[in-house]
Amino acid sequence: MSLPPPAAQEILRRRLENVLAKLEKKYGDLRGKIELTMTPETSLKEIGGLAGAKREIEGLIFALKSPDLHIRWGTKPPKGVLLYGPPGTGKTLLSKALARESGAVFFHLKLINVVSKWRGESGELFHEVFTAVKENGRTILFLDELDALSIERLFLPEEARAGGGRLVNTIAENLEDLGDTGQLMVVASTNRIDAIDPALIRPGRIDRFIEAGLPEAEEKAEIFRIHQAKAEARAGRKLFLELQYDLIVARMVKLSGADIAEVLQRALEEKVRLEGSGQQTGLVSTEDIQKVIENYRRTKEVIEKIRYGQYL
Repeated sequence: MSLPPPAAQEILRRRLENVLAKLEKKYGDLRGKIELTMTPETSLKEIGGLAGAKREIEGLIFALKSPDLHIRWGTKPPKGVLLYGPPGTGKTLLSKALARESGAVFFHLKLINVVSKWRGESGELFHEVFTAVKENGRTILFLDELDALSIERLFLPEEARAGGGRLVNTIAENLEDLGDTGQLMVVASTNRIDAIDPALIRPGRIDRFIEAGLPEAEEKAEIFRIHQAKAEARAGRKLFLELQYDLIVARMVKLSGADIAEVLQRALEEKVRLEGSGQQTGLVSTEDIQKVIENYRRTKEVIEKIRYGQYL
């Protein structure tokens, strides 16, 4: 990872904080809508599975850190990338790892919140954000839930839909205007590839696609081990018995990386409950994990029905 010297990083941090302050003065509270991280904590080593996606991210790291390599080989660094796949598969983690490993600032726009809050002013806000990040060195501009731009337009009257179209055009024009310096990369994510506006998916705009799919069996075990190690590092002690990962993974059908992390969390929370109520409890066992998985799968079915409108 290559970061600017501390003094230069501090100047950059203050400059970006001033950018956010100016935006907040004009648009109001940005919490939960626009977030800035100088150095994300997530690294590629901390992301389980997704071997193909991580290989592509490694290539993008060189595009940001060493754009001269692209010139040497007669090509241009990509500037618009779409990460797509089911919820919880690691799209945000991949984008943060890209920023960390390339030494880039991570500018996170949560589009569903931005568009719903400032529907009429979103185009102007996006233009100001693009202008700001283009002036501040190596940056990842993360457009979270890119499909929000289209979903908003589906249920609005004709005039509002026209406004949504102007918003998409604003983003498309700013994507084309990024130039080929390799200092700024726009990374977008979506759970609904079918809902992306086609105007955004063109050469010179968003033209690199990386799939973040559900993990295979061996990847699920890897993800579980990563979160297991993190929990034991936080606790400073052993928390698990010797686990039979093949039995655990066999019950994790259609679970994402985020689901696996949640299963482990709930297994540990059950130990907290037992110890807090004065009961005897041992380390987490394979059987403990299996029970949590069965309960979690029932909860996940409810979540999926809500997510896809089956309870409406």
